[in-house]
Amino acid sequence: MLEIINVSGQGHWQNFFEVPRRIYAQDPLWTPIPRDSERQMFNPQANPVLRHVHLECFLAMDDKRPVGRIAAITDDLLADERVGLFGCFESVNRSEVARELIKAACQSLADRGKTLVQGPATLNTTQQVGLLVEGFDLPPQLMMPYNPPYYATLLEENGFSRLLDLYSYLWRPEFTRERRKLTAVARRAARTPGLQLRSINFNDLWGEGKKLADINNEAMTSQWGFVPMDEEEAAHFLAGLRNFTDPDMLIFCEVENRTVGVCLMMPDLGPKLRAARRSGFLRNIPGLFRPTSLRVGVLAVIPEYRRRGVVALLINRAMETIIKKGYRQAELSLIMDTNKDMNSIITSAVGSKVNKIFRVYEKKL
Repeated sequence: MLEIINVSGQGHWQNFFEVPRRIYAQDPLWTPIPRDSERQMFNPQANPVLRHVHLECFLAMDDKRPVGRIAAITDDLLADERVGLFGCFESVNRSEVARELIKAACQSLADRGKTLVQGPATLNTTQQVGLLVEGFDLPPQLMMPYNPPYYATLLEENGFSRLLDLYSYLWRPEFTRERRKLTAVARRAARTPGLQLRSINFNDLWGEGKKLADINNEAMTSQWGFVPMDEEEAAHFLAGLRNFTDPDMLIFCEVENRTVGVCLMMPDLGPKLRAARRSGFLRNIPGLFRPTSLRVGVLAVIPEYRRRGVVALLINRAMETIIKKGYRQAELSLIMDTNKDMNSIITSAVGSKVNKIFRVYEKKL
């Protein structure tokens, strides 16, 4: 008999974390994160985002076995006060399970005064966002959405419709012909008086976190789902990157000591985690591993410098770094379908093509 449980105790949380491991047990592409990292994500003492993000999580149990989960999420800082979010959605391919989970999440958000639900987003719109709808044959980068194809059907059967799409692009060093135009624009931008590119200083996480938060809060205000970031959240994010990312892959652009742009690249630990999963020891990830792929996960430039070539300058430096470090390919993600300028730069000047599409859904409550 199917039962929907409000997650509260330790046993519930164990089942909550167990759901995806059951759903993807036979899927070789699924990439789990270590259990300790997963638990910290939901721990208010360990994750500063949870100061303004509020979760009510639900678990679907059938014959004492976990068969699905969902989270109903509100964010005090989300600009549109009508909107609640759903995330952490996982379900076996059964309409009844998805229907009852979605009903519970929607009721939770309605009880909190929300009239729209959007997602998936884990834990909010600055984290993992979107449902994979194209590119199921490709392995996911670390902390990127991944799900079975039938999830879209389950959501659409329950009244969700497309709000927007997010694109992922693939770039390889051999895509050099299109890069010439980009390089020319970057060279002109580099002649801006007082401009410099520099690597991150991991010895000053709070200072660098403030710069990252300031750029985010000035550059992303017009984007869907914008949530302001403070220096503690940014420093927490950078501290996580410090454990596995070369400082040269985190680039700030400054003009007269004012930070005007940032590009953050993260090596793909997916193959490492999948190998650990196969061995059954996610706590003891194999050490003899050199990533050959990475993700360009953040590229932000404040508005007044976007037309001055700083976007091209950062992308060009990123490509130089990728080649210098010996990476074979890079994923550029996530780019909103409404961001015409960035999509044009990536397709025409960089030579990349869309390799995955992620969808954000919406439903009226």
